[in-house]
Amino acid sequence: MLIILKTVVIFLLTNFGNGFLFTQFFKNKSSSFVFTSLIGMCGLMLLQTAIAFFCPLNGYVEILFLLSGVVGSLMFIRTRNFSSVTVFTRLNIWFYIYIVIILLAGSFLPYWYDHYSYYVPTINYLREFGFVKGVASLDLLLGQSSFWHIYQSTFSHFTDPDLKVNTYLAVLFLFYIYERRQWVFLVFLALFLPFLQQPSPDFPVLVITLIIINELIGKRDSQLLMCLSLLAVCIKPTSFWLVLLLIGLRIYKKNWSVKMLLPVFIFGSVYMLKNFWLFGFPVFPVGLIDFNLPWQPSREILTYSSQIGLLKSYDMQYSWQQVMAFDFWERICHWFDVGYKAIFNWGILGCLFVLGFFAILKKSMFYRILFFVFVLKFFIIITISAQYRFFADLYLVTLFVLLKAIPRKENNMLALGLSAIVLVFFSFPGLLKGQFSVKRWLKGFDGSQIYKPQQLDSVAINSEYTIGNLSFYVPKDPMQKSIFPSLSIYDLQIYRYYGVFPQRGGNGFVQRKLSVQEKKQLDGIIRIHEISRP
Repeated sequence: MLIILKTVVIFLLTNFGNGFLFTQFFKNKSSSFVFTSLIGMCGLMLLQTAIAFFCPLNGYVEILFLLSGVVGSLMFIRTRNFSSVTVFTRLNIWFYIYIVIILLAGSFLPYWYDHYSYYVPTINYLREFGFVKGVASLDLLLGQSSFWHIYQSTFSHFTDPDLKVNTYLAVLFLFYIYERRQWVFLVFLALFLPFLQQPSPDFPVLVITLIIINELIGKRDSQLLMCLSLLAVCIKPTSFWLVLLLIGLRIYKKNWSVKMLLPVFIFGSVYMLKNFWLFGFPVFPVGLIDFNLPWQPSREILTYSSQIGLLKSYDMQYSWQQVMAFDFWERICHWFDVGYKAIFNWGILGCLFVLGFFAILKKSMFYRILFFVFVLKFFIIITISAQYRFFADLYLVTLFVLLKAIPRKENNMLALGLSAIVLVFFSFPGLLKGQFSVKRWLKGFDGSQIYKPQQLDSVAINSEYTIGNLSFYVPKDPMQKSIFPSLSIYDLQIYRYYGVFPQRGGNGFVQRKLSVQEKKQLDGIIRIHEISRP
């Protein structure tokens, strides 16, 4: 907890200092500690993304931004205008209690499957190499490389080697709660505790969503909200509805000008250039607008990815041929009949009805546009991959509009109760092991967490092979692809099935068909690792 506290303090100073520099440069001053910090994060992510095209996000890059944060903080002190940090005068004993809760939750071992198979490999390759052209042709997941993982990679050398950036963001969100005195967000903070152990990109998107919705309800629209919505899209494209909401409101209020498109152009250009370089298409993982770039994944792999995405909508209970035989309304009907996950899908429909009711009851254009953009998202996502996790923002927004009138005392009690439940399950994972697949990573509480976060005990064991001109590693544990380039046994099986394989091409990766001899070689590698798989 103490090491994580050190990380949080450095992040607070660095983001605020850089945010102050950005506000001075663009002459767009903010009187909010939180929004100044968010400006800093937005600016840093854009700069780090640009840098990753040319060099690794190594320790030198981190030191550069740490120093700029120090310079910005010193410049802020010299102004003697401390209106943006008045939030520090409003803190009470409960604030520090929640800080302890956040640090304790963040100190547990990462337990999400994606942390080991996706987050860590992405962060490691960005640290070592920066953007690698066509990296999606090696491992499709690496082609995503969201802004959040770019940001985490930069600060993973000295500031945050344990990858606890989400813990910092939870603390910043707590500051926002005290700045705006929106106490219902304490309940959401408790619900966010399971996100703090790993650098999940879902968490910043959910926090940004709540901040934007709260600001709009409070009639505090600003250009920064547009930047935050675009940042959310660059982290998770499924949050596109935030941009549509802001544009729709500004058009309705006749508060629209061409210059407001500038952040759209900047974020959109950087985002699409990144995707073209890593993936070969403008929007990951959709293979549309095909420029036939030589480093893009093969059509077979893209087809497989889209098929799996669609089948996951139905919890893999139907075959691809069955789903393709559904008409549009059958797709929706079967979506509500997929075992226990259908409960979440019915919940999505219930949330839409609640927002629709508010749109009628409140007679407010905000609620009408909010309802419209969520309905639009629903119909778009259900045709691609309608996994209930893509609608987490819908659940949060609906809960917020329902609960925001609850008094502070009740919010505090509910938040503390939920926090206690989460921490009990983390501390005593035996309560969960029989029902959830996270038992291999949950270790329970130990006293060393007071000083440092828990670490994974196992050591990655890798075997090196060469097929064609590509030398690569195959980990004994498919979840530990920590060395670049690595391919798990699952990756190898997919490539064998479709008869393609990544190769080095120039300064990046391409895919080509396997020869008969290479197929035999790949079969041998797969047999070895099927036997040794834990």
